Amino acid sequence: MSRTMSSHARHDAAVPAVHARRVALLAAGLLAALTLLLGSALAGPADTAHAAVPMAKPDKPGKPGGGSGGGGGGGTTELEYAALGDSFAAGVGAGSYIERTCYTSSKSYPKLLDGDADKALVAFPACSGTDTVDVLDRQIAAIPTTAKLVTVTVGGNDVGFADVMQNCFVLVSSSCSSKIAAGAAIADSPEFTASIVAVVDGIQERAPGAKVIVAGYPLLFWENSSGVNPKYVWADEVNDETVELNDVVEAAATSAGAVFVDVEDDFAGHGIGSSSPWINDWKWLTTTTVNAFHPNATGHAAYATAIRAVPLS
Repeated sequence: MSRTMSSHARHDAAVPAVHARRVALLAAGLLAALTLLLGSALAGPADTAHAAVPMAKPDKPGKPGGGSGGGGGGGTTELEYAALGDSFAAGVGAGSYIERTCYTSSKSYPKLLDGDADKALVAFPACSGTDTVDVLDRQIAAIPTTAKLVTVTVGGNDVGFADVMQNCFVLVSSSCSSKIAAGAAIADSPEFTASIVAVVDGIQERAPGAKVIVAGYPLLFWENSSGVNPKYVWADEVNDETVELNDVVEAAATSAGAVFVDVEDDFAGHGIGSSSPWINDWKWLTTTTVNAFHPNATGHAAYATAIRAVPLS
């Protein structure tokens, strides 16, 4: 056989290499998008300065003065409100993004609560990628000391939310089970409980007069009567671990004096795979990658409704 390839043979040999490069580039792009979408710790927490969303807003209907404090004329005084936490608090998944560093959304549950007659959102440092360390180190400092209400959703990134989503539902790998187990071990650790307690304590120290509400996580996946999600093999396992995570966060938060809002029942029947999902599914090669595995606008409205049920006095 001649040592010199024909042009046809060289083309055929080059095809696998070109294909491999394209696959590698595609995978790299998807992983980069996934890191953004899930707020992976690999990307590092966004700086609080970037997370600070302008709070100026027009007066609310029927209330003289608007803003934080009403303004006289017999209007109801608004409670100064601060919203802390991760992507679930920032509004990832709801669309209508105010900015695209932390992906804070005008349809997030904090912004919906801001529309209430009795609340004025004066600090919104919630940011995609946040864990309890970031809340303690960066976000609490943004709370006005006079705040009367603080909400926070945090803990998912501490237990490896990004790793689980990537390895179990996007680029499914043999390490899925170990990622779930690792997250469960973190959630069950005394260190994790201590971190949730520290968050609540830190908020109370910063704003002694504030009611602290810790909102949990919804179950992401719908399950049929057999406990199976038709699309995702690991859905039931992740749902089970989400329940465990919420239980740990609830116990820690309430022990520190916060009110815990469990949204599992509120989202029941509306997970990924249901006929009316309030959680965005993963979709390949779309412009909505950032929304995947997070509540949509309807889901954030459900969060807001659940939080409103907590008496503020």
